[in-house]
Amino acid sequence: MNLKCIAEYKLGIELGQVRSVPVALGDKGEGILFVYSSQRNLDPWEESFSWPKDTLKMAVYTRKGECLWVKDLGVGVIPGIWFTPFMSFDLDQDSLDEIWFVNNINHEAPFSLNGRRLERLDPLTGESTGFWPWPKTTQKETQSHRYRYFIAGGYVHGKPVLVTCQGTYTSMYLQGWDPGMKSRWNLVIPDEAPGAKSSHVCPIIDFNNDGIDEIFWGERLLSLDDGSEVFCCDRDKFRGHSDIIIPFTNREDGKMYIYTVREGHEVPGEQRVWLYDDKGQPVWHRVDSGHMHKGWVANIGENYRKVAMAMRLNRVVIDGMMRQAEPDDYYFDAMTGEDVTLPFSGRGSDYIPLDFDGDGYHEFYNTMLEETENADSDTGWVIDRYGKRIIHIGGRQVRMGKIFKDIPGDQIMLFYPQEKTVKVWGCPDVLESEVYKERHKSSFHVFNQHLMGTGYNHMNAVIACAI
Repeated sequence: MNLKCIAEYKLGIELGQVRSVPVALGDKGEGILFVYSSQRNLDPWEESFSWPKDTLKMAVYTRKGECLWVKDLGVGVIPGIWFTPFMSFDLDQDSLDEIWFVNNINHEAPFSLNGRRLERLDPLTGESTGFWPWPKTTQKETQSHRYRYFIAGGYVHGKPVLVTCQGTYTSMYLQGWDPGMKSRWNLVIPDEAPGAKSSHVCPIIDFNNDGIDEIFWGERLLSLDDGSEVFCCDRDKFRGHSDIIIPFTNREDGKMYIYTVREGHEVPGEQRVWLYDDKGQPVWHRVDSGHMHKGWVANIGENYRKVAMAMRLNRVVIDGMMRQAEPDDYYFDAMTGEDVTLPFSGRGSDYIPLDFDGDGYHEFYNTMLEETENADSDTGWVIDRYGKRIIHIGGRQVRMGKIFKDIPGDQIMLFYPQEKTVKVWGCPDVLESEVYKERHKSSFHVFNQHLMGTGYNHMNAVIACAI
């Protein structure tokens, strides 16, 4: 496997966080939006938030590396994934992806709700082409719950629908928008409503093949047509928050399944890791207790058998400060829930599954979360499914998957703090297998700020967009 750097972008500052999405630039072809800062990601949770040391920047580059524009969002915009979501989406269907993000025009009050607005930028110039008040639906929540914002989008019989969202852990609010920012639907899910809360990952897919995309709002499947609920897994029992939600196709029966790991609402006898079928009915469940925090599904068993990972977070308070203790990792046969032992050691929760060589089996990249690396660990390495090290590429994750559609296999985008650069790694000379091609046939969108990179590895679910 000839894994190599296939693109490099110089952002010009020491990097603490980088997020990115592709942008269609019309006649200029394929572009890339970078949202970045020397400040690491800031979370609204009171035990995690600190004062920003730098502002958030936006920049659009062509694929070849030409910078079209750079925009500093100023001191009113907190550089955090939940404060400032963004996406590229062609709502007006002019072949250009507009840039959509949550801005704050009140530079003297970073927590201002009155100053927040949904803003739209021209992808070629960075100029503002419209703005709309951001709903103040969460204003009565605690700080940690108040600033949990999402922007997503999908299609209803080929027509685009933009979705704006607020809330994750308590009451939740979603709005659907047609071209021209005409209101299509408005959904309120009260805190006391039956069913699970939201997740940190919001896959959008035509799950039931009716020509209408649905959004997985946690374990609820919602129609983008009218915001109605298609189904909700375990709606009569679970009231907590699903940290991970991964829909995938099982090759053996051709059906869709839903893998999820849970946080909160611990009830004796109710387990924390679940697999559901395409009707939202349970298939298996495991792990008796705890805050399940990370997870992935990967083709690493024989004959492309899927293995599912779940990580249980352990936290301790030392001198009033919240600290992370060693987590617990679990590995299961994705279809049966039986325990699986991986042929390599290490913290599986930090491994990201990617099929670089397009053979249908996943390799793993072990993300670097710190400046230095333990020489005895796989940090910064790409390894195969047997644990053999392939190449050390270092870096911190930005996004991964099919970054460049004309390059075979999966790719990964990483940022290098001291080098002030972003690099894309892939295998431009491999042949894709039929298994790989089959996985990439369906349209699947994953709107998740973590997958767009912050130095976190909270959601390794990105490969679920194709499995």
